Formats: sequence, C-alpha cells, structure tokens
Amino acid sequence: MGSVEVVDRGSQEIVVFLSGDIDDSMGRQLDLAIEEVAALEPPRVVVDLHDCTSLGPIGVQFLDALRRRGRLDGWEVDLSAISPAARTVLEQAGWIHPVLHSM
Repeated sequence: MGSVEVVDRGSQEIVVFLSGDIDDSMGRQLDLAIEEVAALEPPRVVVDLHDCTSLGPIGVQFLDALRRRGRLDGWEVDLSAISPAARTVLEQAGWIHPVLHSM
C-alpha cells in the first residue's frame, strides 16, 4: 500500500512525498493531494520519490496532472530522489526531466 503526503515548507516550496506502491487504489488520495497543493499556492512543488517501491499508471497520471495544474496556476514541478523502480516507469512513460537524465 502506498501513501501520499503534502508538506508545506513555507513560502519556498511544497514537497509531495510518494511512498510504497502507488497504484489505482490511490486515485482519490492523489486527486486530493493536487487540490491541497493548489490551495497552498506554492512557487515550486517537489515530488520526492525515494520511498516509492512501485509507480503504476495512476502515479504517472498524477505527476502529469500536477505538472499541468502547475502550468495553469504558475508553479513549477520538480522531481527529487527518484527510486530505481519509479525511474524505470518514468523513463518508459517518456517523462523528460533533468533529474532522470543526470543519473
């Protein structure tokens, strides 16, 4: 079972921690996390994937939706500490991100 946690780090950034197995059962939690982030109006959102053991299609959809929302609302989305399992899925999904290409 996976979890999503939104942590407000003040005026600089919001960190979203994805951990465990991010699967279809988490759809509602992931949608609520996007709404929570948007309500905080951050300049930057960092998604930490270091404890992500499995990233299913819903996880990639979450990241895509978060990035789209950020573009609309004027905030950046960055990835941080990507686990090997998440990295493989993101690369297969065609996610282009400097963190993925610097490792």
